[in-house]
Amino acid sequence: MRAPILRVENLSHSFGGLSAVRSFCLSVEPDTVWGIIGPNGAGKTTVFNLVTGVYKPDSGAVMLNGENVVGLPSHAIASRGISRTFQNIRLFKSMTVLDNVKTAAYSRLTYPLVSALVRTATFGRMERDLTARAATLLGELGLSDRQNDAAASLPYGMQRRVELARALVDGPCVLLLDEPGAGMNPSELDGLARLILRMKREYGVAIVLIEHRMQLVMKLCDRVKVLNFGETIFEGNPADLAGDPTVVRAYFGEDDAPSVN
Repeated sequence: MRAPILRVENLSHSFGGLSAVRSFCLSVEPDTVWGIIGPNGAGKTTVFNLVTGVYKPDSGAVMLNGENVVGLPSHAIASRGISRTFQNIRLFKSMTVLDNVKTAAYSRLTYPLVSALVRTATFGRMERDLTARAATLLGELGLSDRQNDAAASLPYGMQRRVELARALVDGPCVLLLDEPGAGMNPSELDGLARLILRMKREYGVAIVLIEHRMQLVMKLCDRVKVLNFGETIFEGNPADLAGDPTVVRAYFGEDDAPSVN
């Protein structure tokens, strides 16, 4: 067994009197893909918000490479190696594709404000390095010829790729993807699956994804957790999902086993 990069321990959170997540646990090893699935309102995105510091949990720990990051602001957690995308695309529409990608890396740049104001040599070197890194990443994702275009001018599938590039530019060790296949047709899902697996292989990043498209879950995930009303009702191999009656009732809403091909 390899030591986990990310270990979530008994994470719980309530909104007023409503319990959104209860005793959530997750152990993410290097080079693995975890899936978190469940009905709408099950607490999936709340888990991501707790892990990334958007919300502070009522109890529990988020251990990243042995450090408990609970209580740290989101930018500090990102700088330690957790990056994410969102269910709804959140690009800066009027900025270029290249500048959109660069924005994600500024939490790790160490030049002081005065260096940026007077354009010192240190500022120039770090900016050149960041620009080169972002451009290389866009090239690897097939977006070199669009890097100077406004993000809003790109079709939907390309905007998703820009989000992935932005999530990777800071060199994270854990990547959280919130419904990366939303709005894609089956052909686009196949391309997305290949892209995510290539990212895992080439960048050595562990991936946790929230996804409703079972086509993507079955192709990508090594392990799956199913949430329902904030509680874990299944943890195991994706191939075992259709045979679990609790999952079928909660997630698929019927007792007939769903198609997961």
